[in-house]
Parts: sequence; structure tokens; C-alpha cells
Amino acid sequence: MTRTGPLSAITVLDMSQGIAGPSCGGYFAEHGARVIKIEPPEGDWMRHLGTRIDGMSSQAIAYNRGKESLAIDLRKPEGRDVALKLAERAEVAIESARPGVFERLGLGFEALKARNPDIIYVSVSGWGQRGPNRERPMVDTIGQAVSGFMSAARSREGAPVKVDVPFIDAFTGLYAFQAASMALWGKAKGSGARHIDISLMQAAAHVQAPNILEYGFVGRPPGLLNPPAGNYRTKDGWIAITLVNQAQFEGICRAISRADVITDARFTTVAGRKENVAALRAILDEALTTRTTAEWVGLFEKEGALASGINTYSDWLTDPHVQAVEAAPYYALADGGKVPLPHLPGQRRYDAPVPTVGQHTRALLAEVGMGSKAIDRLLASQLARQGGEEH
Repeated sequence: MTRTGPLSAITVLDMSQGIAGPSCGGYFAEHGARVIKIEPPEGDWMRHLGTRIDGMSSQAIAYNRGKESLAIDLRKPEGRDVALKLAERAEVAIESARPGVFERLGLGFEALKARNPDIIYVSVSGWGQRGPNRERPMVDTIGQAVSGFMSAARSREGAPVKVDVPFIDAFTGLYAFQAASMALWGKAKGSGARHIDISLMQAAAHVQAPNILEYGFVGRPPGLLNPPAGNYRTKDGWIAITLVNQAQFEGICRAISRADVITDARFTTVAGRKENVAALRAILDEALTTRTTAEWVGLFEKEGALASGINTYSDWLTDPHVQAVEAAPYYALADGGKVPLPHLPGQRRYDAPVPTVGQHTRALLAEVGMGSKAIDRLLASQLARQGGEEH
């Protein structure tokens, strides 16, 4: 595979599974790095979750394009030795197990540093490498819960809401790539190894930094930022309404033919609208069910107010603007099908294939000096797996 891009001279050893770690490795691949994915003989567990698309999950396609796959059991000495040899020639290593697991495998930071004194070692975990919760498991839902996010994302009835998109995992992968690529920036050979500690907990907090800051100052939840922003039923669906200034509030009132609300003493200030939000929402609820979403969007735009229909993914994919800018170009699958795949912001489409489990096992074992007979024995023992063609 010909590699181009700013990181084309970099080799990354990606020993992670799931979303956060593999997405970090995926960003390295998309920027030109050689990324060697070490996964168990049965494959990264994320390959098998959700809808099967060309034999794998959508997450596997999104985050593993352009990698080489070596399927080997890292719990065995044979797997550990291969990983250590690959680490000797890598600039970056990524793992996403709970703290202590890779140390027990003989593949922790100190073990890789002993083989490669300049390595950047990225540990992605739920709670981080230190603290009383370091060995507790965490997934995206738990991250949303413990970070306070669910306390801020509530239904009208006040129930905490879980967002069914693993955004904390996704942000964690971006933060990991940012930290690792910055650690590489201007790094001189011989300047020493670095262990980068990336946690879902810290990522979830960082994306909510203004809310947490405000809570620390006032000693209570921030509350509504800009009432009556929110989602409202229309005659045929839903509309999202928001505002950032008084003029837009007045535009909302004019759009629903309730100019009297502008001068209502309960609603003339943001503080007043916060205090009387239930009454304000009731006015909007009553008005908005009288027209369709499209009609309301037109009226809001005419009055300089901010509103949008609440799209499905189908709505978004067929939006003329999305199509005009090729925000989700089709990605060709090995089975002849194609799927829309949003490209990384600031980058062009990335069409590199996804490796099958162990597709490059034999070649990578040979690369670290293993002879063909030894490779055959390792494959026969089922401690390693040679896969088929790429997807």
C-alpha cells in the first residue's frame, strides 16, 4: 500500500479494541501512517457488534480502514514476543485495556520502552491510569452517566437521557490522536519515551468544560442556557428551536403570531424566561401543532429566528447541501456494495480498505524474522490466524 500524508514516515502498533483506541489508530492511518492492528484470532470484539455489513460492524469499517491486521493471541509468549519485536520499529503504540492488563502481559509502557526508548505509548481506558477507580470498567453509557452529562440532558419530564451515539468513545479517540500526534511533533530521536494517559472520564468532562466550570462557580447546575430552546411537536413531526439573543426571541414570537409575548413581563429577560419556562413552552406547544414542520421553518427563517426540522439520517443524506459538498461519499465494499461514510472534517474522502481478521498475519510474522515453517506451526496451533482478502 502506498502511503501519503504528513505521517507517512510513522509506524503505529495498534493493540486496542472497541472504538476509542481503534479510532485513534484509524486517524493515524488516514493521515498516512502505517498502522499495524494486533487483534485476537477471533478478531476485535467491535467487529461483531451491531448490523453486519460485508461481514463486520459499521464501527469496524469506520475506524479500521487502511490498517494491516495481525491476528495473534497476546496472552501467550509467542504473541507477546511478536508484539515486542514490532514495537521496536514503531513510533507509537496504542492499547485500550484496563490499567494493569498490558503490564501483566509483558506489554506495558516499561516493557515497550525497554525495547524502544523513544516510543510514544498511548493508554486508553475508562478512568485513567491512576486513582481509586482505575481498574473499573467503563463504556460510553457509563461515561455519559458518571460525567454528569445525563443530568444535563433531560427530557421535558426531567428524566436523564442517554444519547444512543457513542460520542464519548469518539471524542476520546480524537483526544488520543491529538495528544499522540502532538507528542510526535518536533520530537528528536533520543529524546525519550512518553506514556500518554487518555480516559473516557476526562474526555467526557472536557467536552462539558463550560458547564462544569459554571457549576463550580455558582454551586448548582447551570440550568437552561437559552429558553425556550428545545424540541417541539408540529402538525406532522418535530422542530428544533433555539436562540442566542433577544432579537431571535422576538422573531420566535412573531413567527407564531404572538407578538404580545415579547412584552409579557414574565418573558422580557433571560432570567424571567428561565423562571417561567413551563408557561413559555406551553405557548409554543399550542401554536406549533397548527402547521407542518416545513411551514414553520419557513416562517422562522422569515423572522430571523433559528429553527430546523429534526432530521432522520435519511433526511440528512438526501439534503441538497450534504450532497453538494459530498459530506458522506459512498465507500465501496468488497462484496460490491457501497455505503455512505462521512469523511473526517478538514480531510478528503478516505477509501482505504478494511483488513479482514489476520489478513496480514503471515507477512508480518515474516517481517519480524519468523521462518515459514515456524509460521505454519503457529497458525496450526491456532494461536495466530491468517485471514482472507481485504474488505
